[in-house]
Amino acid sequence: MFDECLYFNTIKFTRLINSLWEEAYRPTGLSPSHAYLLQFILEQPGETPKNLATKMGLSLSTVTRFVDTLSTKGLVKRVKENRDKRECSIYPTQAGKKLKTKLAQTTKILHKKIRIILGNNAVSEMITLLHTFTPKIKKST
Repeated sequence: MFDECLYFNTIKFTRLINSLWEEAYRPTGLSPSHAYLLQFILEQPGETPKNLATKMGLSLSTVTRFVDTLSTKGLVKRVKENRDKRECSIYPTQAGKKLKTKLAQTTKILHKKIRIILGNNAVSEMITLLHTFTPKIKKST
C-alpha cells in the first residue's frame, strides 16, 4: 500500500539509520544529534546558537535544547561576548575536547559501515539527492 510513498519510506529508512547511529554513539553517552552538534562546536568554537542553527539546518530552539544538554553534561559552556549582551558563544570545555577523537572515530566508522552496507556510489548519490531535494522542500513550505 505504501510502496510508492516517499514519506513512509523515508521515515522507515530514517528509523533504521537512527538505530545504527544511536548504538554507535551510546558509549559516548550522547545521542547522535548531540554528538554531531558537539563535533561542530569542537571544529568551530565560539559560534552562537543562531549560527549553529543556521549551519546545521536546525531550529534555534532545538539547538538551545541541545546546548543545554551538552552544558549540563559539562561538555560545552556559554560565554557572553562583549559585542551583544543578548548573545552568547558556545565553546567546548576540556571534557568536551576529550571526546573529540572518540566522536571523530565513531563518525568515520559509521560512514564507512553505511557505505559498505549500501555501496559507496549509492550513498554518494543519495546524499547528492538529499542536498538537491532539501532546499526545494524547504522553499515550498
